[in-house]
Parts: sequence; structure tokens; C-alpha cells
Amino acid sequence: MVRIISDTLCDLTMEHAKELNIDILPLTVRFGDTDYKCGIELSNQEFYEKLETSSDNPTTAAVNPFEFEEIFQRYIDAGDEVVAILFSKHMSATFQSATIAAENINSPALHLIDCENGAMGQTLLVETAVTMRDAGMSAEEITEKITALLPKTLTYIVIDTMEYLKRGGRISKSAALIGGLMKLHPVLQIVADGAKPVDKVKGKKSCNQWLINKLQEQPADKSYKLVIGHSNTPERAEALKALLRESGITNEIFITCIGPVVGTHIGPNCLGIGYIEE
Repeated sequence: MVRIISDTLCDLTMEHAKELNIDILPLTVRFGDTDYKCGIELSNQEFYEKLETSSDNPTTAAVNPFEFEEIFQRYIDAGDEVVAILFSKHMSATFQSATIAAENINSPALHLIDCENGAMGQTLLVETAVTMRDAGMSAEEITEKITALLPKTLTYIVIDTMEYLKRGGRISKSAALIGGLMKLHPVLQIVADGAKPVDKVKGKKSCNQWLINKLQEQPADKSYKLVIGHSNTPERAEALKALLRESGITNEIFITCIGPVVGTHIGPNCLGIGYIEE
């Protein structure tokens, strides 16, 4: 059997992971002196509540090599093949931990994929790999096809407030202040080496339209799902879904809540999309 493994940057809930018959290893988020396993000891909703109310800025920690080695070895000893689709190595040490574990095991049945992405893009690649597994593809075939999709996998997030980018040192206090006064919403694209600013949108009403325009400029391949990600604002995600349908987008649409690791940097009330370019 082919086993699909990911980390909590893929933003799939543990309940949904069970439905898909995949494994998701949790990263850790820390508030003050307390550590929480993402998705297990702290839900996304609880994280955003703490983010807005806690006096401590959260920090995050990668999955460690031992956790990867334990699950990889268990499946390989059972005669399974493993495909691990993990958050970009430039944004987390999680992929490095998986690489250390894979080198210790040294098995041709074990395949690692740096998704060169995160959040909605990673969600989409994991869901696509599950579809391939269920269609009977081998681990090698899945790895080859997912790797070929990486350059076409696009993820965009429209930021609600610059406050959390300021807290994380991504922008200056003056830039955050000016952006807030002008009601500007930065647009970030998640790429292999991080989150790249690509535009600014003025006013909340323009945020959805920017995402719709992007899909019209760079259409989504209808063979794959389109993922809407939100940072604890499900009603805005549903509204965007309705607008996408009105604009003629026919892809199957899957909605996720962006988890603590990305959420630490972007804050609540953000919206984004992940899709495979036509």
C-alpha cells in the first residue's frame, strides 16, 4: 500500500486526514511557556483566539527527525511505500527533519517531496496525491506526477491587517501604520523560498476581486480542485466561493482554515486561494 504523509502546514484537519487515510505530523506552536501540537492540542480556531488575546507572540517548531523516522520505519517494515509531501524547506526545518530520517532508513520505498509551497498549495498537492493513490498509482508514479505539478501550483493570500507582518518583523512599524491608514491589504504569493509580496489592494471589497482577477489572468486547470484558505473567517471563504461560482469557476472547491504556522505571520481574517495553473 502507498502511504501519504504530510505535516500540519497542509491545513487538513486530523479528522479529514483519517477520512483520506493519510498521516499528518503536527508542528508545535508555543505561547509563552506552553507548547501545543497543532491540530491535536490546539485547534485552528483556538489558536486565532489566543493570537488576538494573548500578550505573548507565538513561536513555532518543526517536526523532529525521530517522529519522521518512527512513522517511516513502521510503514516500510509493514511492506508499504511512503510518499511524504512536506512544507517548503526554505520556510521550515520540517523537511530537513524528514531528510535526516530518510537518510537513516535508506529505503527505495521512501519518497520525499518538498512541495515548494504551503497552506492552500500544499493542501491541493496532498489531496491530489490521495486521488492518485486511490487510482492505483505506485509511490514512484505519484512522486513523479506531483513533482511535475510543483511549478504550476500557485498560492495567493490577501492580508487583512499589516499588524502581524509588523510583529514578525516582515514590515516596519511605519509601513504598517501607513498601510492601515490607507486601508491597504498586501497580497502575498507563497513560493519555494518564502512569501513574496506581489500587490496591494485598497479596501476589503477589492480583496475578493483581486483573487477572481488572478484566476481569470492565470486560469486554474479544471482537472484539479481549487482550495480556498481562510484564517478563521469561514463566512468570508463561503462568500468568495459563491463569487467564484458566479464568475464561472467550475473546479471542485475545497475550503480550509490556515493553521498556526502561517497564521502567526498573517493574522486572522485573511483569504487566499491555491490552484494548479492551466
